[in-house]
Amino acid sequence: MPAYTAIAFAPVQGFIEKSRKLRDLYGASLILSFLSFKLVQKAESLGLKVISPGLPTIQEGMPNRILIKGKFERNDVQNTLLKEWQEILKVCREWIEDNLDIPKDQYYWSQTEDKKGRQKGEWERWGSYTWEIFWGYGESEKEAIKKAMDDLETRKLKRDWTAINWMGESSSLTGTDAIAWHQLGKESKEPGRSLKENEQRQLKQFYHRLAWILDDPYSRNHLARERTKESIPSDEKLEQYFQEDSSGKFIAPGEKLSIPELVKRLVTLPKLAKKIGMEELDEGFKDIFRDAGYWTGWFMGDGDKVGDKLKFLATRPEIDKDKQEQGLKRFTELMRQWGKDFQDNKHLFPEGKGRVIYAGGDDFLGVLYSEKTDTQEKPEKVKPIEALNWLLTLENHWKEHQHTIKQEFNLDFTYSVGFVWAGHQVPQRDILQHCREAEKRAKSLGRDRVTVRVVFNSGQFVQWTCPWDYLHVLRNYRDRDGKSWGEKPNWTHIYNDWAQLKARHAIRLQEMEDISINKELALVIFNLYFDNAGEKFKQERKWSDLAGDNSNSAIVNWIDDLVQVGWQLCRNSNI
Repeated sequence: MPAYTAIAFAPVQGFIEKSRKLRDLYGASLILSFLSFKLVQKAESLGLKVISPGLPTIQEGMPNRILIKGKFERNDVQNTLLKEWQEILKVCREWIEDNLDIPKDQYYWSQTEDKKGRQKGEWERWGSYTWEIFWGYGESEKEAIKKAMDDLETRKLKRDWTAINWMGESSSLTGTDAIAWHQLGKESKEPGRSLKENEQRQLKQFYHRLAWILDDPYSRNHLARERTKESIPSDEKLEQYFQEDSSGKFIAPGEKLSIPELVKRLVTLPKLAKKIGMEELDEGFKDIFRDAGYWTGWFMGDGDKVGDKLKFLATRPEIDKDKQEQGLKRFTELMRQWGKDFQDNKHLFPEGKGRVIYAGGDDFLGVLYSEKTDTQEKPEKVKPIEALNWLLTLENHWKEHQHTIKQEFNLDFTYSVGFVWAGHQVPQRDILQHCREAEKRAKSLGRDRVTVRVVFNSGQFVQWTCPWDYLHVLRNYRDRDGKSWGEKPNWTHIYNDWAQLKARHAIRLQEMEDISINKELALVIFNLYFDNAGEKFKQERKWSDLAGDNSNSAIVNWIDDLVQVGWQLCRNSNI
């Protein structure tokens, strides 16, 4: 009887989102792809056939949802995942211990020989309790694949994870996990107390030494220092070193990281990635320049109803089981190939102003940003209009992909995207949460659309959701002087008119007792500035699709969102 195994592990989004630097995002993505790749390799070594993901020999962008033909025992899945994750931790920990010139007997953070089998150290706890593993299995003459997928979803409702219970001060990144340093795990009669003055000094020394080495890891590692007979600078010299603007490129001297945060940073070192067997971050990588006035544009996309499409392909009654399997495999290969091509596209962004962090095919994450420079000269800013112009072309990158899927499977494949334009003071982990929320909003309002969210340094934001087919409405804007797209139209005209009408309650966004929302004036303004677009939407009966429904409230709020977001991205611009 045909049998299939469906596998997933978590946390994925939480693991990715706990990051401060762009480098951390890459590290998290590399680790997740590597662990999935190792699970696929293990299944193949047991003689099992990998149905999904497609392109199983390509590690980069490997999704964490896996479908295997046959029974891939849960214990084999768990042991493989934990073994490979523990090896990553071991390589990173040993590299730190070998390079910081701190005596080995002063490290308390890992399990010693005499405690093996009795008590785990901090690194060993993270090795055992970081991941949840979900496993589904299905046997059936007709619907084995669907049964395995359904079983996986049912089991995901149950918890399979134990949280770490830590003592001491928390990392500056998440504020929840203990700071990783050599004294972590040292027994104390006062658990949970603040660090004493001498301990604070040792903690500072640990991170200063680590940051100094990582600023130039090839010439400052312990082997290089032995060859040149050099030693790590004194604490006083390190203090002076970190006064320089060019210092702390890899780890800032004030950063305090937890063990998994530190590992995500370290695996982006090519030497360590190579030792682990992981994809390497390219040598030309540069992090985000975050000075005042430098905004960044983040985009997070997800294929709409991909799970439903996989189940449909797995249960098509008009074809036999072998063709169902082949179709499913072909579909996932198309997805992964698109993701690979999207990530490798050298012409996707303005030169030096963007990167795709991951692209698994059905989901992707990337950023438009100004790269840090190796000189005192500041980089060119990414302008708001530049980000908008790029966003207006994003849908074109999956048109051919959509056509192929339609042609081969008669399926309509679409993406929902959250795009966040964020100020320099908005923490990266907050930006990623905004991306997630914006993407979810795009899905909840009908899918096949984008939510554009502008996040200010204060944390407040404005947002607008629009189907991809109508995003070009922004190009229809014409100011009172008759200037339109390409002629630097003045968006302050509509912004001020709209604000005045709202202030006088001529335009209302919320219903009040005995006072309903009237859309007529709002539509007059919209038609006036946007080339009669509102009347065209009415004639084509598009308002329900655009605004979510055809009510006065939905239409007026949609126009209000457009005005707020349009003004932020288009004012003082070169459109």
